[in-house]
This record gives sequence, C-alpha cells and structure tokens, in this order.
Amino acid sequence: MALQTITQDALVESLFEIIRCHGYEGTTIALLSDITGLKKSSLYHRFPAGKDDMVKAVVQYVSAQLQQFIIAPLLEHQVPPEERFSTMLVTARGFYSAGNKNCLLNVLSLGEAKDDIKTLLQQDYTAWSAALSALAQESGLTPPEAAARAEHFLIAVQGALVVQRLTDNPLTFDNCMAYQQKQFFRQSDD
Repeated sequence: MALQTITQDALVESLFEIIRCHGYEGTTIALLSDITGLKKSSLYHRFPAGKDDMVKAVVQYVSAQLQQFIIAPLLEHQVPPEERFSTMLVTARGFYSAGNKNCLLNVLSLGEAKDDIKTLLQQDYTAWSAALSALAQESGLTPPEAAARAEHFLIAVQGALVVQRLTDNPLTFDNCMAYQQKQFFRQSDD
C-alpha cells in the first residue's frame, strides 16, 4: 500500500472543511484520520498537540483568508464603498457556499473550544467589524451608526447561516445578503 501524502496547505484546507461540518467536539482524531487518509501518527507528527494544534492551524488559515479576501478589499479606499461592500457580499457568498456551509466562528464558539482559539476568532470578528464600520463611516454614517451597521451585518450573516440550516431554505442566506445590501448604507431617518 502506498503512503498517503498531502501538502500542509491541502491538509489544513481539509481540516477546515471537517471542523466546519462537525464542530470542535464532533471532530475526532479518528474522523480526521479517516477523511484525510493520514494515519493518526502522521497527524500527531504534524500537529503535536493534536486537535488543538489542528484547530489553531485552521483558524490561522481562515484568518488569512478573511484578511486577504474580505478585510483588505473593504479597506481599498480607491474603490467606492458600495462597490467594496458588493464585492464582499460575493466573496462571503462563495465562502459560505450561498449559506450551505457553516461559519467557523459559529461552530467553534460553542462547546469546549479552548480560550486561545476563541480569542483568535474574536480578533477576526473585531477586524471584520472594524473594516465594515470604517466603510460605513466613509459613506457618511456617524461612528455610532457605522458601528451598529457593522454589528447588525455580522449578526445577519450568522443568523442567516443558522436559519438556512434549520429551515433547509436555500434562499435564506442570499435573501438576507440582498436585504443587507439595500440597508447597509441607508442614511438614518433620525
């Protein structure tokens, strides 16, 4: 039998999909071994602290993706704010497979994920929220309004993912994002 080989990047991407589907507690070393084709000893060789090291690698991978494809484009000031927001929605739609894939923040914030993993996730949430808030301020919203819009948007993303899973309505995420597109830059009536 040939030895199973996989690059570190491909392995982390596989681990991401497994953890995204099964959560922290539902992801076992045996499951990871079965799905990746690597023996448990190979997984421990690459990740000496076991599942915790694997989850940290996944969070770091997702953080890099979030920074590169969501946050950095939101902060590109030479592009109009509405266009940056629209691009972010397209990217988020792809990342969440139109609402069919879980958010790592969602699956790892529940249960027994370690505090340092939750801290990394909080940093990602804070960075995304800050980028959205800056975008909203650039379009003319006051800092408090902008912060509220950013928070409401991120809550809407998480809520749409959960409700779509619950109802099996494949349009929930897209409908929510279309609504957010209309509402994000709307000036307050106050």
